[in-house]
Amino acid sequence: MPSKEFALYQVKLKLTSGDLKLLQRFEKELNPFLNETCTYKFIRLPTRSHLKTVLRSPHVNKKSREHFVIEVHGSTYIIEDASNFCIRGLSKRLKCRFGGEYILTFSERYGQRNKY
Repeated sequence: MPSKEFALYQVKLKLTSGDLKLLQRFEKELNPFLNETCTYKFIRLPTRSHLKTVLRSPHVNKKSREHFVIEVHGSTYIIEDASNFCIRGLSKRLKCRFGGEYILTFSERYGQRNKY
């Protein structure tokens, strides 16, 4: 009697964007596909803020400066049992994505493996 095979690889998908609404819209499009094909964990990452300071006039007014805040929103999907169909579907959906960046990493899982 064959038992269920354990996946040897764990897939992590990290999404980042400067626009929160754009990130949430892409997550809504991605969730139904992941619900059908695999089991996953969703983690919302904290917003990172960067303060950038620029001189208005570098020659005359040294004290006159402008400050800009850049916020980066992120989320992570940890896919436990990724199949080839799931990875191909993810890559197709990620190619169509715009307005941010994504990182798809594969890591080997150690622990219980199926013995024959």
